[in-house]
Amino acid sequence: MHVVEKHEIYRTHMMDAKIRLVTAEKVATHTPSTLGNPQLDMEFCFLQVRRIIESITFSSMLREEARYTQLRKIQHSENPRDHGVSVRDWQASEILKRLVSLSPYALPIPIKNPTTQHSNNFHFDRQKITVNHGRLIELYEKCGGFLHAKNPLVPNFLTMIETERAKYEKAPKDIKSALEFLRKLLWNHAALTLDWTDPNDPHSLDSPKSAWIVDFGSNDNYEITLVLAEAL
Repeated sequence: MHVVEKHEIYRTHMMDAKIRLVTAEKVATHTPSTLGNPQLDMEFCFLQVRRIIESITFSSMLREEARYTQLRKIQHSENPRDHGVSVRDWQASEILKRLVSLSPYALPIPIKNPTTQHSNNFHFDRQKITVNHGRLIELYEKCGGFLHAKNPLVPNFLTMIETERAKYEKAPKDIKSALEFLRKLLWNHAALTLDWTDPNDPHSLDSPKSAWIVDFGSNDNYEITLVLAEAL
């Protein structure tokens, strides 16, 4: 896929993430309930968090398309029961694990505002935020627990319902924490792509060859700024 096309697809994913993040923040903090039922408000917010994590995952897979595709082919050859086709992958938690095995830069890198060093050169400092795929997977799976009805035929169904009620009581705090984390992660971030000199080994680690600098801008609109930069 051509770099310009990837650029536009990445922009689309990030615009979608911003729309969902800003909207979920409004619903989570609105009084009275936006949907007329606080539980439905929470379920709506968890759905948006899950979709944001999927946008992060698929946009990261896009950046490392060739390496990821080659990895999936290798995994299929090692285990024929694994379909090994990247376009059929959809489970964010599994994709994230594979991506992190390919690149230490698979996830967005939260950054501070740039400082100019000299003409056309900028320096970015990392934000002090711990980001790892484990945190994203944990959030993704927690969100999934709010999106499905429970099977009444399982053992101890009534006990499980009590557990569910306790989970909903804690949900507002969990939503607030998740949205704050995603805002810090995405609002200003860099997305790096590695060079790849060994086509037979997708795990080969080479230097970063490019970076997409993303600024979500104002809360008042759904526009974002995305700049393609060459890594020095």
